[in-house]
Amino acid sequence: MAFTLKRLSELNAVSGNEDEARRYILSEIKAKCDRVDVDSMGNVTAFKRGMSDKYKILIGTNIDEAGFIVSEITDTGYIKFKPVGAIDPRTLVSKRVIIGGGVKGVIGMKAIHLQKKSEREAAVETDGLYIDIGAKNKKAALKHVSLGDYITFDTKFSEPGDCVKGKALDRFGAVCLTAAMDEAPAYDTYFVFSVQREIPCSIPGRGMRIAAYRIKPDYALIVDTVSAADTYKSEQPAARLGEGAVIEYMDKTSIADTRLTAAVADMAVRSGIKIQNKTSSVLTTIAGAAVNASSGTAAAVVGIPCRYSHTPVSLMNKNDINAVTALCCSFVKESDVIIDEITQKAD
Repeated sequence: MAFTLKRLSELNAVSGNEDEARRYILSEIKAKCDRVDVDSMGNVTAFKRGMSDKYKILIGTNIDEAGFIVSEITDTGYIKFKPVGAIDPRTLVSKRVIIGGGVKGVIGMKAIHLQKKSEREAAVETDGLYIDIGAKNKKAALKHVSLGDYITFDTKFSEPGDCVKGKALDRFGAVCLTAAMDEAPAYDTYFVFSVQREIPCSIPGRGMRIAAYRIKPDYALIVDTVSAADTYKSEQPAARLGEGAVIEYMDKTSIADTRLTAAVADMAVRSGIKIQNKTSSVLTTIAGAAVNASSGTAAAVVGIPCRYSHTPVSLMNKNDINAVTALCCSFVKESDVIIDEITQKAD
């Protein structure tokens, strides 16, 4: 797993520019399924025929990451930028980044000893930051950087103890889906590796919305990242690192199907998979995109706890990743048992 996680983390695939991640995913899954499609938006959908075609199952995640885009090159050769996705500018000063095809730079701001008292006391804003690539002027900078180039954090992946740390851990759901593709599905199953999750919109997950609209699944399991609030006291229900897969019930744009969620949780318990519950979240998942894009999709959401998401360095626990992977595998091969449980309760 470590090699796959390292590659996924260190790929540069900001929302709208997911080519690197897509190529890597395609190289990993082509031999595992009956058909692979890449739609006009860039979503990768792998189809695997089940023992029955009575129902269509979708299991999905995202493969993009939050980052930046070049918005201006100053006369003095500095790079101004805009965020792509929700990133706290307070985490950015002095961080190393990669622009476009490999130009290295560092994020800077006016030195503290040159700031006025009002500047020191003000919150850091992206507009007050710049990227220094060592160019002496605009002409020199333009030899290496162009307007519209994407920018990612320059962070190396590592494995401290039972944890992994690096950038873009939000796309580790791709590991879970890829492993689940090795199972024999009970029903026809579509594995969706979606794009443009981080681009702000009323219902996050533009890529997932398009994919779900095309597939029109009967049931869906969405794999997303859950912010871990175990390092400080939180008023919100806290997901904890090392405590297993998170069963989510509600977020800002969706409410998980009660019957499917209960059946998935029951399946996890039967299979000895460690789980934890999170009843509500002030954040979002891509489940809302899946449910709102098709007719009558029942969706459940499982999350991987993550500390410091959308920063230069995030942290996850390997045991949590393994738990979500095991849950996805069980869901694929036991979807008939799960659906039987749901229909029996409905009767």
